[in-house]
This record gives sequence, structure tokens and C-alpha cells, in this order.
Amino acid sequence: MAAKASDIKLLKKYISKGWEFHIIEMLHDLKPVEIAELIEALDEESRGKLFLLLDVDTASEVISELSSDSRDDVLDDISDTELARIVEDMDSDDAVDLVGDLHDERAERVLAAMDPRESSEIRNLLIYPEDTAGGIMQREMVSVTPGATIDEVIALIRQQAPEVNDIHNVFIIDHQGRLKGIVPLVNLILSKPDTRISQIMDTDPISVPVDMDQEDVTRLFKKYDSVVLPVVDRENRLLGRITVDDIVDIIDEEATEDMFMLAGADEDLLSSSILKNASTRIPWLFICWLGGVLNSFLIKGFESHLSQLVGLAAFMPIILGMGGNVGSQSVTLIVRGIATGGVSTTDFLKIVGKQLGVGAILGCMYGAMLGAITFLIYPGNPKMSLVVGLSIFNSMTIATLVGTILPIIFFKIGKDPAVASGPFMSTAMDLIGVVAYFGIAVLLIF
Repeated sequence: MAAKASDIKLLKKYISKGWEFHIIEMLHDLKPVEIAELIEALDEESRGKLFLLLDVDTASEVISELSSDSRDDVLDDISDTELARIVEDMDSDDAVDLVGDLHDERAERVLAAMDPRESSEIRNLLIYPEDTAGGIMQREMVSVTPGATIDEVIALIRQQAPEVNDIHNVFIIDHQGRLKGIVPLVNLILSKPDTRISQIMDTDPISVPVDMDQEDVTRLFKKYDSVVLPVVDRENRLLGRITVDDIVDIIDEEATEDMFMLAGADEDLLSSSILKNASTRIPWLFICWLGGVLNSFLIKGFESHLSQLVGLAAFMPIILGMGGNVGSQSVTLIVRGIATGGVSTTDFLKIVGKQLGVGAILGCMYGAMLGAITFLIYPGNPKMSLVVGLSIFNSMTIATLVGTILPIIFFKIGKDPAVASGPFMSTAMDLIGVVAYFGIAVLLIF
């Protein structure tokens, strides 16, 4: 829920007058995410002033909730030493994200100001690519050896609780650090104090390879309805854990990225300058522009036929438009299917065949309707009705086929399948639609 306008107005008043006590009192009962919403509503200068009033514990939670722009604004007003204290208080996965976003010189200064043990842990996590399991895992977790009793494990949980948030499971490892099992917290509570942890552990736990792509990790969470999964290396040594709150963030990021890809734009459009907005769109719009130029030359090639039968031009918009729409629908379905795991490239022919059938059915229906309308407009020229009907059938069928194949091809070659839509799809369908339309007209009428 967004911050209330009245709260924002009051906060701005307090900041302008320098009433720090009133600001602290106002923020006292607010949750970190609510404080972050207030900071987002302020101007650049006020953001820094407000953030400096937060204690380290609160600041470490608030900074994780801020957008990249707001985070940059508040970081400009924080010393390296103060930032180091905040980073030390953050969960390791959030701390790595924050340090990783700093420019190299400042990141090194902040790490140097931290406790050597904490700094070493952050450096070890920074070696993993940010879009892999290693890049999103956190090191805070509770792990024990198989010989520990339930009483000992519960005592360890109490001891580590201030450092480990959201304890859902206890991980069992051998003396080499290899993952041997997992025990949900509820099983600990229900077991007798003197029971060995090895007696109640799941000896075949689901784990995540450290180099697994984050999209594959989200599918694993969904498949097994998991809240927490352990991360292991190639020797099955326990490295960390991934919690479901990180998975929710990834799903949101991936959905946003795909949305902008589908639009042929960049995510920075939300916060960047006018010049940046324009420059981001230039490559995508150039594709459309180039396609339009090619279309103009194609249409000019049929100029002599158009002059003989001007009525053909009247149906171009609907034929091209329907092809583009049905093609975009196919792209969206396939991209979504790939993202959720519902579409597998191993079923390529089955998927293409099914979508081709859908396109043919839609093409027949709309082709028959448009052909009938054409006959009512031009009753003395039945061939034109046939041309228009066949053209929209071809346009919609081919568009469905192209919209199905393109994302799968992009995915197979390691590119984001969402790139296959937007300008690429609309430009391709305009070119194919024009050639098919006038090609059929030349064959049947002239």
C-alpha cells in the first residue's frame, strides 16, 4: 500500500523545518517497507536526510526495500564506515546485492571497513553471477551434524536466531560439509529431546546446484512447493540457502523484464531521462521503420495492379492487423509457457502443429466473414471476395506459425524468447501479409 498523501506532506514539513525529533517519532511505529515508501515519495535531498536518522538495524532493512534510484540517493549521503555497518547488519544475499551495485572503488572501501570475517563472506559470494543460485543465496542458516540431539539443535537455533531470519529447516551435514539431510522445524518440536537428528531427517533432500540459473531455481520451488532450498556445489557441500521471498522477487523481476521485452523497450524507461527514453526506443522503432520502408517498395511493385483495382487497398489494414494480433497472441502464449515450464522445446513439432491448427481455424472463420462482407461491397467481382478471404486466412495462419516458432528458436539459441515479439513480430507479419495479399490477387484476378 502506498504512503498516505497526508503523511508525506507532514514529513516534508518536518524535514524542511529540521524537526528531527518529530520525524523519529513519526517513523517509530512504521515497518521498514512503510518507511521505504515514504522515502520514495521524497525528493533526492530529503531522502538522504531522512535515511540518516534511522538506526543501523532499521536502515539495513529499509535499504533493501528501496528502488535503485532512491538507494543511490541515500547512499550518496552515507559515509563508507556507516555503510559498512549497515551492510554487516543485512542478510548476506541482500548485502551482496548492495555491494555489487556500488562502483568498484567504493565497494572496496566499504569491504575494507567491515569486520574481516563478514567482508570475506561477501567477497566469496560476489564471485557468483547475480542471476544464478549462488548469486541469490544467503549464507545464514542452521546446520548440524547427524549425531546432534534434538535438545542440542533447539539450543543452537536459539543461539543463532538473532543472526538467522526465518528459520524453516535445519540442514544436516557431515564433517566435510556435505549435505546429508534436512529437518523441518515442526519435526524438531514434535520429537523427543534426546532423539538424534539423524533419526528424523529426510535423507534425500531437494537441493539447488550453485550455478543453476535463477529462472530454473524458481521452477524448482514451484515444482516442490518449497519455502527454503539448500544450495550445494558439485561435491554436494552445503553453501547456503534460498528462501521463497527471494523467489517472489525474481518472479517479479523476470515478469517485468519480459513485459518490457514484449513492448520492445527498456526497463529504465520508468525512471530515466527523456533523452534516455528516446534513445532506448530508437533501435526497436528502427526495425519497424525499416519494415515499413520495405513494405512501401513491395506495394509500389504492385502499383500497376492497384491502379486497376483500387478496392484491394481498402482491405490491407484489417488483413495486416489481424495477422499481427494473432501472431502477438501466439508469441505471448509461447513466451509465458517457456517461462513457466509449460512449453518444452522437446515437444517442438507437437506445439507447432497445435498452434498451426488454431491459426487455420481462426483464419477460416475470419476469412469467410471478411470474404462475405467483400462480396456485399463488390457483388460484381466474386474474385475479390476470394482474394480477401484467402489472404486473411493465409495471414492469420502464417502469423500463428511464425509467432510460435520464433520464441522457441530464440530460446534454443540461448536468447530471451520475449525478444521475438514486438517490433520483430509486427514487422515480419507486415512484410509477409503484403506479399501474400498481393501475390494471391495477381494470381487470381490479373
